Amino acid sequence: MTQTTSQGAVRPKKLKNLTFYRNTQMFISWVQTLKEQKANFSVIHSKYTTALKLPDGSKVNFILNKYRDRVFIANRMVVNDLKKNPEYDRIKQTEHSKNNFSVKNGLETEYIGDVINLDISSAYATTMYAQGLITEKTFNMLQSLEKHERLPAMGMLAKRALVYEYKEGECTDTNLELGENRQIFFFLIQKVEECINKCREISGDYYLFHWVDGIFIRNDIPVKDLQKIERTLESYGYKYKYEKVVNLSVKRQKEILSIAMKKNGEDKEYKFNDPNHQKNFENLVQCLQDLEIPQAEDRLRQDGTSSSMLEQPRSDGEIDYQAWLATP
Repeated sequence: MTQTTSQGAVRPKKLKNLTFYRNTQMFISWVQTLKEQKANFSVIHSKYTTALKLPDGSKVNFILNKYRDRVFIANRMVVNDLKKNPEYDRIKQTEHSKNNFSVKNGLETEYIGDVINLDISSAYATTMYAQGLITEKTFNMLQSLEKHERLPAMGMLAKRALVYEYKEGECTDTNLELGENRQIFFFLIQKVEECINKCREISGDYYLFHWVDGIFIRNDIPVKDLQKIERTLESYGYKYKYEKVVNLSVKRQKEILSIAMKKNGEDKEYKFNDPNHQKNFENLVQCLQDLEIPQAEDRLRQDGTSSSMLEQPRSDGEIDYQAWLATP
């Protein structure tokens, strides 16, 4: 297809953007054709979309799900509110934790049965509103979305795309594109995790595990402790709901935990590496250091003999014991 310029020259007409559901065979076919044509093009792959940027600048999008325009409108409203907020730059430029799950230390293979599960409703949208990052109008817009639409509207803040650049049909470069608002999204994760961890502390030995915005607790927890957890959630501005969880069982295979259950009548399974293994090791090393280094320092101060590493000290004050004991 061609079009004529004002100078009378003929040039190819730009194609319209095309959108398909993700289909591996169709995607590969497009890429192979462009490679055979020795074209200059890009592949941009992210969580929700894989796009081909064609030589004329148009795009072929392969999407995971098709969302209503309201999802993208809500995302733009969120970004606009953020950029007007005085805290925006500070939060955006600060590193925030991405941790959003944990499990009781020492949890082993066990059939537990019925448990209590408290889920925070609209956790990320509510956190943004409670922290004063978005207006009530934007919050209401997010709340008007279906549950499966709300997370993408917020998750677009954490854009992460792998880009492949092709020159004359050959891949010449790859790079990672990170959205400028990623740390905003991680800030939300961190705030939710902060609240859940306070609930975990209240739960004590009744705590089993938590996953993102839901905490699972043994059902014989005292009512007074459960009420404390409710008040903690409310102090963060969160609404919450109790979900029916039955037939919960835990299976451990070395560091891998599988937790299966029936939640609201639906079979669910969580499978992950036990995060406590590394923490336990680090805590043990720190305890040994705290215990042994001061004792070693005292021993050195009492010992006047020579060392293969140090000359005979003239006075205790001339030896940097901490440096001498330091390990690689």
